[in-house]
Amino acid sequence: AAAPIPPPTRLNRSNRERLGGYLLFKLLLVSAVVEPDTLDLLILLSWYTLLSFLRSLAHLAGTATTHAAQTGSGAPSRGVLRLLVAVLAADFGAAALCAGLFSGAGWGTVLLLACDCALLAVDALAHCARHAGQVLEERHSAEVGALEDAQLRLGGEEEEARLTSP
Repeated sequence: AAAPIPPPTRLNRSNRERLGGYLLFKLLLVSAVVEPDTLDLLILLSWYTLLSFLRSLAHLAGTATTHAAQTGSGAPSRGVLRLLVAVLAADFGAAALCAGLFSGAGWGTVLLLACDCALLAVDALAHCARHAGQVLEERHSAEVGALEDAQLRLGGEEEEARLTSP
């Protein structure tokens, strides 16, 4: 039988409320600045839903990297980096799509909408940098551990030679 679906937690509700608040804020901002009709409002809702999804994926990857760093469970998986690269690629594609679709509305509108793409790119790049730092730190820790083991073996051999020599 299928496992029962757990009830929503406070964290899940908080994330949904943040997402809803983000979408509502963006739609109010754009409707006040651009004054779109109903079709444009639907397009903008789809636009900000896509960007919210990409932002959630970037946040998820950043959380996985932070979790790996705090628990000391080793370097974060390569899947995290792949997800961040996919988010960046989708973000650049969304920016190009924004320029193509909304250029008729004026470059001010395009820049207003593309600013969210730029913020998402900065966020994803920051997560990439944190991931790279965590990987480098893990490699450094492994190398230091190997050197310490070699030093202990060498010290043990010297002690043994000193004890066995007349």
